[in-house]
Amino acid sequence: MLLAVLVAGISGLLLTDGCSTAAKHKWLTFFFDGVPSAGGSTNGVAVSTPATNPSATNQIVRPAQPTVPVVASGSSHPPFDKQECAACHDNGGGALRLSKPALCWTCHQDFLADKKVKHQPAETGECNSCHDPHQSVNKKLLLKKGSELCLTCHDDPLAAGKFKHQAVEAGECLDCHAPHASNFKGLLKKSVKETCADCHDEIIGKKKIVHQPVADGDCLECHTPHAGKIKGLLKKSVKETCASCHDDILGKNAKVVHQPVGDGDCLACHNPHATDKKALVKKSTPALCWDCHDNFLEKAKFKHDVVEDCTGCHKPHQSTENHLLAKNILKLCGDCHDDKDLKAVKGHVGAEGKSCTVCHDPHVGTDKDLLKPSAKTK
Repeated sequence: MLLAVLVAGISGLLLTDGCSTAAKHKWLTFFFDGVPSAGGSTNGVAVSTPATNPSATNQIVRPAQPTVPVVASGSSHPPFDKQECAACHDNGGGALRLSKPALCWTCHQDFLADKKVKHQPAETGECNSCHDPHQSVNKKLLLKKGSELCLTCHDDPLAAGKFKHQAVEAGECLDCHAPHASNFKGLLKKSVKETCADCHDEIIGKKKIVHQPVADGDCLECHTPHAGKIKGLLKKSVKETCASCHDDILGKNAKVVHQPVGDGDCLACHNPHATDKKALVKKSTPALCWDCHDNFLEKAKFKHDVVEDCTGCHKPHQSTENHLLAKNILKLCGDCHDDKDLKAVKGHVGAEGKSCTVCHDPHVGTDKDLLKPSAKTK
């Protein structure tokens, strides 16, 4: 009975004293032990006292908005920066308002509309496969840097061989390729010819003679753009590469083959891209021939009139005649020396049908008639 009276009394006092926290604490400590002090602690445990009572003031306490962290040397999506979640999401952070890429086009220009070739993830709206929609430590909100991002879908092109294109090895895929869409095959930013010329501007220069595939910009007819097993990033050996178009070089009845041709060393004589010389040769004859053959003209007293043009008598690749001669030697000599003139020479008596080189050196000599020493003793 006494306890009931006390409780009723305390309750009355509290009601008459209002909702003052100090008054409540005063009366509670008068009747009970162990009541924590206002804003203090009990047994060393801190007790916080709310400054306001939401139920009494009808105020709604909202959690503080998160502070957007600053990404050093990275990137942040402007709507995310401004905490404009509703720009992309329903209900301030739920599902996307539109499907991608339509959602992206509400702010970004549609860079796919007028392009012929489109990167699959861009075309299908898989923007998040490359970009973070909010923040990234990389520029342009990319998930990874450089070729590391490309290699999440594409096989490593450098694995194709030991000879690697420098631009690819540096991981600069975007030097040549557009990441979203392009009007050129392979998502190239420019034509193959223009792309290669950005770095290899000496392929052609102002040369008079240009190899047809080079002039047409068909660099990829011969070269692989990323990496390969053959020097020069060739798709095939030099011999096979040249033979892809020039399959008539050796002919069907070739008896004698010029050694560099047999070895497939076409580049020993020819420039594969452009030159000022006919047939894309690096030098004119006979200077070109002296790269391998001894220069027998340097100390010659007498020279054959035609010796300055080796290809006048010799084929540069192959022949059905010895010494790579263009024709049978009697017919070859007969192209310049008339038969009637030959018969008028006393020394030619009985020489019909014999090779001219039995008595004459075809190139140089110490005698004005280019007679060999053995012929002078006869």
